[in-house]
Amino acid sequence: MTSLPSKPDAARYPLVLATLMTGAAGYVDAVGYAQAGGLYLSFMSGNTTRLGTALAALNLHVLLGTAMVICAFVIGAVAGTLVVEAPVRRPMLAVLGVEIALLCGALALVAAGSLMPPLFLISIAMGMQNSAHQVVLGADVGKSFVTGTLFSFGQSLVAAAKGRVRPMACAIYGLSWLTFIAGVALGALTVTAFGLFFALLILVGALGVAMMGIWMGWV
Repeated sequence: MTSLPSKPDAARYPLVLATLMTGAAGYVDAVGYAQAGGLYLSFMSGNTTRLGTALAALNLHVLLGTAMVICAFVIGAVAGTLVVEAPVRRPMLAVLGVEIALLCGALALVAAGSLMPPLFLISIAMGMQNSAHQVVLGADVGKSFVTGTLFSFGQSLVAAAKGRVRPMACAIYGLSWLTFIAGVALGALTVTAFGLFFALLILVGALGVAMMGIWMGWV
């Protein structure tokens, strides 16, 4: 099987973009956790555990809500993969553009007084965002898979000790984890202080800056 050709809109500074994406995932998880009764919008391992416990307790309300968020994330992952693999010149910009459009739709629903439907749109956006991950010095970062990041961090420590990878790869995985934590903290503070609408507005602004940075060749 031949590998896909490199995309012409690859980030100029992939670590910067990956850090922003990871922070955004943590930010969104904190917002979702606060607004959806403990549901995550990008961390599907936590939602899968919640799904299992709801099934054991026969809590149909939690079971249905959690299942819908997971399905939304998978739909986003499918959509993001299709966009990245499509024969378009700038797939990363397309992914970010659709993600921002989904978040704007969520903003409109929040402004109209809706709660759960916008969270499903946000989860779709997070599923799409994972397709824009970056590889920096052999470290695959920019995803919302915290468990996988920590496991890769442990693996990279061994690989660095044996001289198979540069020590910087370990630092990149560690930075990715810390960035996720920082995003969670910022998201929790923002949604508590300003509410869901302004928390989402800040996220849309940050992703818009990232999109412009890629377009202009700054990132």
